[in-house]
Amino acid sequence: MHQQFSARNEDAGFTLIEVVVAMLIFSIIVTGFLYTLTASLVQTRDTRARIVAANLASQTIDLTRSAASVFDVTHDKYSSTTTVNGDTFRVDVSTEWISASGSAASCESGASTASLAYKRVTVKVTWDNMRGGPVYSDTAFTPTTKINDPTLGTVLVGVTDSAGVGVSGVTVTLSPTPTGFTSATTDSDGCAYLLKVPVDTYKATISKSGYVNESQVASPQSASIPVTAGSTSRVSFAYDKGTTFRVSYPGTSATGAGTPKLPTNLDISFLSTYGSVAPTATATATTTGSTPTTTKTFSLYPFASGYSAVAGAACAASDPAQWTQTSTLVSVRPDPAAGPPGGTAVPNPLPVSMGVIAFTGANGSGNYLTAEYVGGGDGDPGCAVAMKYNFDSIISSNGATIALPYGTWKLWRGASLGVKTTQITGGTFAITGAMGEKSGTGTGTVVRLDPRKAP
Repeated sequence: MHQQFSARNEDAGFTLIEVVVAMLIFSIIVTGFLYTLTASLVQTRDTRARIVAANLASQTIDLTRSAASVFDVTHDKYSSTTTVNGDTFRVDVSTEWISASGSAASCESGASTASLAYKRVTVKVTWDNMRGGPVYSDTAFTPTTKINDPTLGTVLVGVTDSAGVGVSGVTVTLSPTPTGFTSATTDSDGCAYLLKVPVDTYKATISKSGYVNESQVASPQSASIPVTAGSTSRVSFAYDKGTTFRVSYPGTSATGAGTPKLPTNLDISFLSTYGSVAPTATATATTTGSTPTTTKTFSLYPFASGYSAVAGAACAASDPAQWTQTSTLVSVRPDPAAGPPGGTAVPNPLPVSMGVIAFTGANGSGNYLTAEYVGGGDGDPGCAVAMKYNFDSIISSNGATIALPYGTWKLWRGASLGVKTTQITGGTFAITGAMGEKSGTGTGTVVRLDPRKAP
C-alpha cells in the first residue's frame, strides 16, 4: 500500500498554479533581459549619433575658420543638413560679433558699443529622435586685417524682412558721404559693415529694387547716427518685397445714369493694425465691358494681418468703422486683404466701396467739377487733412454721375480743372452705394455719403 501511494505522487506532475507561476517568473526574466538589451541598443545608437554630431560640428568649425574673411562667415552660409547611418543631422551655425569691451555687437538697433574685436561662431547639431540635448561647438574668429582705427568709428546696419529674417543684397549709403566711402551691401545675415567711418553724424539710406519698409518707403532713411572714435554705432530696418494690391472702383451706377466718373486726384487709404497709409498707385488700367471698372495697382509692405482699402485720405471720415455707431446704424471696416512678399493680395482685385452721386439740373456754368470735403453731418467723424477732388469736363446738360469717398461734401462747377466758380445748390440728386442725402440751402448745401446701415 505504501509503495502504490508513492508511485501515484511521483506520476502526478505539475499543478496548473505551478505552471502559471513558472511562466510569470520566466516572463519577468525575459522582459528584464529585453529591456536591458533595448536600452543598450538605444544607448549605443545615441552614442554613435553623438560621435557623428561632434565630428560634424568639428568639421563645420574647421570649414568656417578656412573662410577668406571673418565677414564671410554668416548664419546660413555654413548651415546644412546631412544623413549619416540613417539619421538626419541638422547643422546650424550662429555668429555674433564681440566688442573690445566683451559685449555683443549685433546689427540690431541699440546703444553704441566698443570697437569690433572678434566674431564668435557657435555650431549646434541636432538630429532625429535625439536623446538629451544638442551637440555644441564654438570658436572665436579674429579678423586677419586691421578693421578698426582708434580715431574713427564703425557703423553696423541690419536689415530684416517681415518674418525677422535677414535680407541680403541691400545697398547701404551714408549721408553726408564719408571721404573715400561709396556704399556697402548686406550679407546673407542682413548685416552691412561700414568700417573706419570718420567721426560725424550721419543718416543711413537703404535700397533694393521691389522692396519697401513699414511706412511704404522704397529707400528709407534712418534717424541721425552719431559716430564717435573707437565705437560701433548700430541701426536696423524692416524691409521686404512689396505685396501687390490691385483695387477696383465702382462700375456703373444703380440709377443707370452711366459709369461713375472718378476724381483725377483720388486718394486711396490702406488701413492696418499698424496704422494708415495713402500710397501712390504704381499702374493704372481701365477695362471695358457692360460694367466698366477702373483698377489701380499698389505695392505695400507685407503685413501678415493685411490691409483694408478705403477711398479717400488716411483719416477718420474715410474709415467706415470711425463713423458714429448707434442702435439703428452701424458700419464696419472692409475685410482686410493680404498676400505674400513679392506676391499678389487676395482677393484680386480688391473692391473699394464709394458713394455714387447722379445729379441732374445743377445750377451754375462750367463743365468741370470740384468736390470739397467740409465735414460735419450726422455721424461724420471728420478728417484732419483737407480732401479736395477734381473732375475733368464731365458735366453734360447740367448733370453727371460721380463717385466720392464717404464724407460730407460741397460740389462746385468751374471752367477748368480744380477751379471753384459756382457751388451746386440746386438740382436733383440720386445717391447709391451709401446712405446719403442732400441737405441745407444756399452756400450751406452739402451732400453726405454715409457708410452706415441698419444692423
